Amino acid sequence: MPISVDLITPERRFFYEPAAESLLVPTAQGQIGVFVGHVPLIALLGVGELRVRKADAEESIAVYGGIVRIGCDQVTLLADSAEFAYDLDYESCYLARLAAEADFQSRPSPETRYALRCAALRERLARRALTSALPRLYTAPPSANGLPRIAPLVPRASFEPDVPEKPFIKED
Repeated sequence: MPISVDLITPERRFFYEPAAESLLVPTAQGQIGVFVGHVPLIALLGVGELRVRKADAEESIAVYGGIVRIGCDQVTLLADSAEFAYDLDYESCYLARLAAEADFQSRPSPETRYALRCAALRERLARRALTSALPRLYTAPPSANGLPRIAPLVPRASFEPDVPEKPFIKED
């Protein structure tokens, strides 16, 4: 039985997913993991990343305050503001965070602290969206039993990768 997720902002119905498996909700007191059959709850949304996990993908959304109502199989979020991670431009988010840091350093206040948290969240999500779009440059080969290879916990200088004595050269 899936969870129905409805994210509403003052402007519009921002996001709707009728069949989510789980979600991670940022509240004012910390993050809450929500699965089917969660105990009913009403909480204040904090500034953070809302993660909605579907059967085949995961959606990442930045939310900036509001209220969340969690039922057994339905979650309704009334957010002050929200934006998708893939809509964020990393360069502009980075520059906005630098400006927010400078503003907070020059005049610390709850408003400038909130602006800095929002800018840092936007930059983090934009960076993650940017790097997840890049292809992986290296993937470790599987071990003999087909499981992923895990490097031993030894100092970096003494670690030597498994390299055959002779490289494989096809002879004609």
